[in-house]
Amino acid sequence: MQRYTISEVGQPPLPAVDLDEPRVVIGSGAGARIRLPGAAAAGEHVELTRAGWRALAEVRVDGATRTAGAAGPIGDGVDIEVAPYRVRIEPSPGGTAATPLARTESLARELVRSLLGAGAAPTLEIERGPAAGATRALPPPESALVIGRGDDAGWVLLDEDLSRMHAEVRRGWDGVTIRDLGSKNGTIVDGAVVDGAGVMLRDGAGIELGNVVLRFRDPAERHLRGEPAAAAAAAAGAGAAGAAEAAERAKAAGAKTAGAGVAAKAAAGAARAAAGSPRAGVGATRAAAGSPVPPLWIAVGAFTLAGLALAGLVWVLAG
Repeated sequence: MQRYTISEVGQPPLPAVDLDEPRVVIGSGAGARIRLPGAAAAGEHVELTRAGWRALAEVRVDGATRTAGAAGPIGDGVDIEVAPYRVRIEPSPGGTAATPLARTESLARELVRSLLGAGAAPTLEIERGPAAGATRALPPPESALVIGRGDDAGWVLLDEDLSRMHAEVRRGWDGVTIRDLGSKNGTIVDGAVVDGAGVMLRDGAGIELGNVVLRFRDPAERHLRGEPAAAAAAAAGAGAAGAAEAAERAKAAGAKTAGAGVAAKAAAGAARAAAGSPRAGVGATRAAAGSPVPPLWIAVGAFTLAGLALAGLVWVLAG
């Protein structure tokens, strides 16, 4: 069995991982057992077997640069560097149990958080109940947050159907879990009742505590699933909805003047732009910025209307 200790330059090492597997890959791909951020590592960067290590991409081994195809023994220990990350590999102490998969997945998320920067912590958002819309970021591992209506709870929510100490959310090195604390109305995650043993929370999980509904979000998990632009897509969707609503308001107003007509077209153009039409977006931007209606078009429109009115009058008199 081999022990893997991951660290990032300037940061303390993460908890060690002990694996008893015939092949372990260090890389950024979904199949990598020791997963590093894609900005640093190839999908499969280094392969480790019981015979030793083999470079699948350029890497530093014990301080020396090695190209793809280079190989060597692990012996009493070896340092693999994929800047800015370092993986120390050495034999596990006797009697050590293998690390569960949840730990390696969680460590991958923790490495990604430093890459994503501010706002990368997992959060709980109130979707229904007191203070709807409020968000609570979970502190770094190991940490626990008790939710309830009592003063001793870490997050106090004043809902009469909540117990004073209703549920505990724990962020550990094996991931984020939630367990019920013997509440009177229970804890439900994605439709399943949770007991005192607890369950793991995944990104997007819905949590029901009495009349309160929470949503668990984890930006690092979304990033590792290949969804770094999820927030941008949501913002674009909101922009399209807002623009479409503006267009409807402009139409309802009757577009009585040429300026109102331009505003309505601008709003409709903005809706099309938000939905993915660049040309519509350009036109909408110009109109929404307040571009005046060219005087020539006003004159042409006026003469046309006057001509139609005169023709109508002649027709009435002739009848």
